[in-house]
Amino acid sequence: MEKQTYFFLKTKFENQELNKDDTEFFELVKNRFNWKEYMSLLTELGNKGFFSERNRSFLSEYGKSILNELELKILQQEKDEQAERFKLHNESIMSGWKRKTFWYIFALGLFGGIYSAYDLFNKITSSKEVPIEQITKQEMEGELSKLRTLILTQKKKDSLKISNSELNK
Repeated sequence: MEKQTYFFLKTKFENQELNKDDTEFFELVKNRFNWKEYMSLLTELGNKGFFSERNRSFLSEYGKSILNELELKILQQEKDEQAERFKLHNESIMSGWKRKTFWYIFALGLFGGIYSAYDLFNKITSSKEVPIEQITKQEMEGELSKLRTLILTQKKKDSLKISNSELNK
């Protein structure tokens, strides 16, 4: 309805200098309205004060301000529709890209999953075998005590130059 009103008011504003009556003006807008729609819109806008009181072919100040508001609103709607179409176009390109790359990424992920499961299985089965050179706790304690004694028995410089191990004899 706004587009019809906008078209009607814009055509009326552009042709108000020609001072056409209702039937001549209908010839300009007949491709958009039939006679019944035209007359109902004309009376509705006339009752709301869109036309000047002395001549119906001129728009009043209120009619001009409403025309400007409708023009801004329709321009904004056109921009929104264009942005929506642009967004839809970009989404369709992106969905095509996703469709084309899905199987490659899926195969790569499947290969990685199978390889990690195989590697995990190999690690679990190989950890059951006990290493041959595993040192027991007692052997480790024995080795540590030997290291301690070696450290303690190192030569210390003293005036007599006698080592600690010789002192303990």
